[in-house]
Amino acid sequence: MASLEGTFGTTMFMCTYYLTIGTIAIVANALNIGIYGQNKEMRKKYIYFIAFEVGELLNSISFLLTGAGRMTTLLNGTMTMPITAHECFFHRWWPHSLILGTEVPTLILCLISMERICAVARPLLYNRLFNGRSKKIMLAGTCSVALVSLIAGGASAFNNLTVVKSGHCPIISSTAIWYSTAHFLFIIIGYVVSFVSLCVMKVVSNKLAKGSERLRRNDSKTNILVAFTGSSIVMVAAPSLVMIGIRWSVFVVDDTFVALSYSATALVSIVNTFINFLFREEFRHSALSVLAKIG
Repeated sequence: MASLEGTFGTTMFMCTYYLTIGTIAIVANALNIGIYGQNKEMRKKYIYFIAFEVGELLNSISFLLTGAGRMTTLLNGTMTMPITAHECFFHRWWPHSLILGTEVPTLILCLISMERICAVARPLLYNRLFNGRSKKIMLAGTCSVALVSLIAGGASAFNNLTVVKSGHCPIISSTAIWYSTAHFLFIIIGYVVSFVSLCVMKVVSNKLAKGSERLRRNDSKTNILVAFTGSSIVMVAAPSLVMIGIRWSVFVVDDTFVALSYSATALVSIVNTFINFLFREEFRHSALSVLAKIG
């Protein structure tokens, strides 16, 4: 089975970098969640975005777990010892968070995009479908899908005696090839479909927005989501393609390249914070108020 490769120095760089970028991303997640959730009205209005940030928080935590776990494995001298896929999934404590940390935000982003498209194209259906209770049910459904996927990953790894050469235990080494490929393809497709759908909806809404204040307001919200999904595609799709390429032995890269490419998924949280600050007036006002109180 294809696996990650590296020297002691490159693997130590990967671990240190993951711990650093994960910590920064957690701060960004905490800031976004804190501002969105500061009062009941904002929590109700931005419930999906709060859920997305919680998913991104899980992704950020996965970087800390992966960095700490691999560093421990490296320092105790077992990093270069062969290990099976079964042992990776069931005896290491970071592959699970890597799976959930990428799938949960993708599922919620698809839900956010669907909500925005419905709000613009079918406002009456939107009012019936996306009320407070149904939003919570849909969120519970997305979390259930992610848990089912994790169980499927575990099933693909159970008694899987395929041997890998190192103890990095990424998703591609901790699960069967069909699962890891499907996982990363889903991440790519989820972001791309959301972006393309929102772009199509934006073009349509621009044609209909003349003379309609409601459509102009919805178009502004769509613009923010288009900007976010567009910037996220590169940060999420690129590392997914890298991992698929490694799994199928298309190419071999060292830990430094993997660290720099895969960590782009953690940058989503940081970039999202800047997008919120620049384009969401309510978010910007709340953030400035918090900074003023701290100062």
